[in-house]
Amino acid sequence: MANFEYDSNSDGEWDDSWDTIWNEHDWELYLKTEKGQIRKYQKLYSQFARHQNRLDEVAYHMGWEMQSDHSNSEPSEPLSEAIPDQPYTLHKHPLFIASKALHDWLAEKWTQHVSLAGDDLSAVQALEYQNTLTRSDQYGLLAVTALDLGDYTLAIAYFKRGLDELNQLIALISTTESLDIAPLAAYAKHARMRIFDLREIWLRVIGDCRAAVANRYEDE
Repeated sequence: MANFEYDSNSDGEWDDSWDTIWNEHDWELYLKTEKGQIRKYQKLYSQFARHQNRLDEVAYHMGWEMQSDHSNSEPSEPLSEAIPDQPYTLHKHPLFIASKALHDWLAEKWTQHVSLAGDDLSAVQALEYQNTLTRSDQYGLLAVTALDLGDYTLAIAYFKRGLDELNQLIALISTTESLDIAPLAAYAKHARMRIFDLREIWLRVIGDCRAAVANRYEDE
């Protein structure tokens, strides 16, 4: 959907996803590779952070959008192609990669900057932000799972809950900014941009989900 459309297994044909049975070592290698996709997204996002259409630029360079009206450059590497010998998992879903990459950045940098704040920020405030971020991340994962199952209305419900958590994150960031703590002020500037971009991604997919549901009703 939008730049995050991907072939899913909504028909439930999981048994046909791959022909060979993998052992634990195979899965460990696979998961390391998929984690690399999250790091790649983070790197590209930082590279295009100053671009107005950074979400579309990153999607293009990730290989999710074959043609981009917002990019005059060639991809930094060949567009990604599915490897037939690899199974399909949610780790391959572009929406999972994008949401996870942005959430992981927010969590990692929050931990780093909070450690520099010392006693100027209470443990209760730090934990409240972290817990809200965790809930947002979880709702994003549940929404991707619903999308993969083809249940667009359930996905919308999870996204709406996730959006509530994102709004809470923005409010908490504003509160910490008022404390005038230098490390947290530095975090807030970059974190707010990523939170708003998460919101933009989810709103795009919600719009596509509603269109898909409407089309189903018309077909009936």
